[in-house]
Amino acid sequence: MVKNIVDTGRTIVCTIHQPSIDILEAFDELFLLKRGGQEIYLRPFRHHSKHLIKYFEAIQRVRNIRDGYSPTTWMLEVTVSAHELSLGVDVVGIYKNSNLYRRNKALNEDLSKLAHGTKEFYFPTEYSQSFLTRCTACLWKKNWLY
Repeated sequence: MVKNIVDTGRTIVCTIHQPSIDILEAFDELFLLKRGGQEIYLRPFRHHSKHLIKYFEAIQRVRNIRDGYSPTTWMLEVTVSAHELSLGVDVVGIYKNSNLYRRNKALNEDLSKLAHGTKEFYFPTEYSQSFLTRCTACLWKKNWLY
């Protein structure tokens, strides 16, 4: 279903937790966050997770993935805080000091620039409706539910 939506030209952002490799490899890009929302990996995703595996195997003291082992399980195992502590590794710090991080930041800055002749979005208020309208809608909805 998700692939059908993507085929119409739309972008989909999903949060997935411990996906199977088949599900993970259906995505074009992987943005991996550690508990607490810290970035530890962001890169286009390729078949058999080779970029992901190569990135994490390059970290000193991180054990290589075993043949036939799920890359998603391995990735979660090597990035969990307890494992990092036992190895003396900081995957957040390693990512923030990596060329991959610098490349992603430069790309983000480049894509964030306004096109020539365009203006920033401007919204006169924080909400599209007044406080009274929002309260009325919430009260109506709660009344309808009860």
